[in-house]
This record gives sequence, structure tokens and C-alpha cells, in this order.
Amino acid sequence: MLAIWLVAIIVFLQLLYSKVTSLWVKNPLPGPKGWPIIGCLFEIEPNRLHFSFDRWANKFGPLMLCRTPTANMVVISCPRMAKKAFTDKSYSNVLNDRPDIFFAKYIMDNAKGVIFSKYGESWSHLRKIMYKGLAMYGDGVHRFETLAAKELERLRQSIIDQVDRDFDPTETLSRSVANVIVILLTGSMVDESDSELIWKYNNSVNDTVIVTTEVMLTMFPFLRFMPVETGRRYRRTIDAKKKLLGKFFILQKETYTPGLERGLVDVLFKLQEQENRNGGKKWLTDSQIKAFIQDVIFAGIITTRNGILCILLVLLRHHECIDGIYEEIVKVVGLDRYPSVQDRSSMPYTEAVILEALRYITHAPIGVPHCATKDVEFEGYTIPKHATILINIWTIHHDPAIWGDPWTFRPERFLDENGELLPAEHTLRQSVMTFGSGKRNCIGENMARSRFFLFVTTLIQKFDLLPPEVGTLPSDDPRTFIPGASLRPQYFKMRANPR
Repeated sequence: MLAIWLVAIIVFLQLLYSKVTSLWVKNPLPGPKGWPIIGCLFEIEPNRLHFSFDRWANKFGPLMLCRTPTANMVVISCPRMAKKAFTDKSYSNVLNDRPDIFFAKYIMDNAKGVIFSKYGESWSHLRKIMYKGLAMYGDGVHRFETLAAKELERLRQSIIDQVDRDFDPTETLSRSVANVIVILLTGSMVDESDSELIWKYNNSVNDTVIVTTEVMLTMFPFLRFMPVETGRRYRRTIDAKKKLLGKFFILQKETYTPGLERGLVDVLFKLQEQENRNGGKKWLTDSQIKAFIQDVIFAGIITTRNGILCILLVLLRHHECIDGIYEEIVKVVGLDRYPSVQDRSSMPYTEAVILEALRYITHAPIGVPHCATKDVEFEGYTIPKHATILINIWTIHHDPAIWGDPWTFRPERFLDENGELLPAEHTLRQSVMTFGSGKRNCIGENMARSRFFLFVTTLIQKFDLLPPEVGTLPSDDPRTFIPGASLRPQYFKMRANPR
């Protein structure tokens, strides 16, 4: 007990020191004052952090500071400022680091993956390895598309089995999205136990990244051993992680045959062997590969499933968009083959619908945290050293100054007068920040966009998607969605009539 009190006192003194020194910062950022030591911790909605940031952004402006017991959080709610912070050479080398957070250290293998690793030579090399792995895996998207076609056919068949009745799409999509990611990692389909492993891990992670849980475990890491809910959440996540890596790392390595690479994990084993033969620094250790596996699953499954669920609900509420996508499919793809990633460039209306859905829904409302490596003057204010920097994607995507009618689902905003997609450099396109900004944007952005396109077009090509005959659809207003690391809609059922 004495040891616990001593640790608490030390942490308290460290926090007090950080609060006092922060008062000496020149040109301090505006933001809510909060309370001594605890800052704004009890003013934050832990499951709806984006609501808190949106409220404060409207009061204090697009660049503000919010204090918690473990971090000074600088919140950017302007696309221009976000791009300036993370792409301008004057700032990107200072603001592209990652903060020291409990989740990255204790769950994501001491931040060895691409998502949470520290900015610098090591991170740059690891990012190149991941890109190289995807390229060796058959040009990344294209070979992945071929393998994923089997899963899309299975998805189509599973929906055919639901014809003539209302059904909940959540379970069907959960299995299908897990399958697509596992195909990428291992080259094979998942079975029921694999899907259960993946979703147990993702659900545990979702509980652990809640702000209050993260803050408590960062302040008092020993709580992970204690018989309290915070500790139980951590231990559930670690148990799920061990089982996950037992399947997708240990078993995969035991059955790996050089020259017969089945998926991305095998390609990483191949690159690891090449490093070992060539000598020199070993970048691709077993721990590194485990971290890569977790990166792909953490970033690619729950957000994709929830994103597709959200898109389905919005489309069911706007059936004219389903009709428009189907007309474009008939014109560009026809009905004798499945849509492919190459069709995207010829289907501007479909791309506009998906872009607008990503903007309107904003199922990942807060970007992955960055960290300042030193004090830096930015937009007339001082971002203090070690500050956590967050892109407030939710507010950017619903800013009336950018969108005019942000709470209206209107895909046409992304089309020009000729019905073509606005160019990528257009202000509206540049203001869609679903995958972050700058050097540390989502490494899997291309595959994520391809997944959304393939799922949506494959379903609409084969089925007319309709509301349920019994009951009503919930609201598609994202402010009503269930919170978490990724937003998801309220429970709903739908119908799918074969075309």
C-alpha cells in the first residue's frame, strides 16, 4: 500500500511540474481552462470526444489546447492548418512524432508498428518495408482484389440466403470484412474461430482506447494488474492479443515455406530472411512483424465494418443514390462480371457517393495522435514540447464554412457541371481527411478506399437494397451513432432483393 502511495505522489509531483512549466509558454493557445492537475478530464465525454472537441472548437477556434492529467492536447479543426502542420517542412519534422501512451507501449508491442512508432529514420524504414511488402504481394491492391473476389462471392451467397426476409447486416459484414483482412495477411479465408478471435481482439481494443481508461493506465500503469475494471479491460485485451498472434504469427511462421508466400505475413518473413542473409542492421524482427499484424487488424477491420454499415444505412435512407450507382454499374461494368478497382476512375458518381458518405458519417472522428518534439511557433501560438496533437476530423467534415450544408447528404457536391469527379486538389476534396494528412496518413488508404468501392458496388450490382418491411430504419444522422474508437449506426435491419 505504501508503494502505491509513493508512486501516486511521484506522479502527482511530475504532473504539477508539467502544469507549472506550461504557464511559462509564450503565446499560449486558447482553450478550456479546466481544473488544476486534472485539467478538462471530467468535462470530456470519454466515448464522444469528438462532441467535446466540436463544442470547444466553436468557442475557442480551429486551434486550441485542452489539458488532461497526462497530456496537453492541441486540437486542429481546420484542414489548411492540419496540412500545414503535417506536410510543411517547417513543421512536419517537429509535429509528426507519436506521444508516449499506454496503449502503444503495453498493447501495440512498445510502438514497434508503423502506426505508433516514433518519427525518424526507424519509422521511415519500417514504412518503406510495409510498402515493399504490399508491392511484393502482387502490386498490393490488384492481387488482393483477385483473392478478395472469392470473399465477395461468398458475401453475395450469404445475402441470397437472406432473401425475402428482413436481416441484420452486422454479422454478415463482420465475417466478410474479417475475411478480407485475413486474406490480405495470410492468403486464406477465415473460419468461425478465426473471426471470433479477430472480433474479440478488436472489441477489447475498442474498450481500452477510451480516453478515461487510457488516462488512468498512463498515470497508474500498475492498475493493469489490479482487480478493477480498468485492469480487467487491459487483461482482456492482452489475452485476445496472445490468441490472435498465436494464429496469425506463430502458426503462420511454423507453416511458412520460402518461395511459396501465401500472404503479406509470409512476404514479411521473406524480407526478414533477406535481411538476415545480407547482414547489417535487423529492422524486421519478430516483434516488428507482430506489430505490423496488429497494425493491419487494428486499423483495417473495425473501421471498415463500421464504415460499410454506416454507408449502407445512409444509402437505404437515400435510395436515389442506390439507383444512381446501379445505373453507373450497368453502363461501365455491365452485369456479367464483378466491378473491379480499375472501374473506379470511370465511375465518378459512385466515387462521389462514397466520398460524401465518408465526409458525412466521419466514422473515425478523431485522427491518430501526433506529438511535438519541441516548442514550435504555429499560426501565432506556441505548441509546447510533448503536446499531443489531434486532427478534429469531425468538426472539419461538418464545418458550415467549408460545406455550406454539412448535415445534408449530398454527393453532387463532389461533382462538376459535367458530372465528373472534382480533381483531387479541389478544396472540397482536400477537406476530406478521413485517412489523416501528411507523412503519417493511413498507409492502407488505397486499400481501404478499394474495399469500400468493391463492397458497395458488388452489393448494388446484384441486389436492390431496401428498408425492412417490419419496423423502421434508425436515423442516418451520425450524431446519433454509437460512439467508440469508430462510430457505428444504431441497430437496423434491411432487405436485399436479387436484381
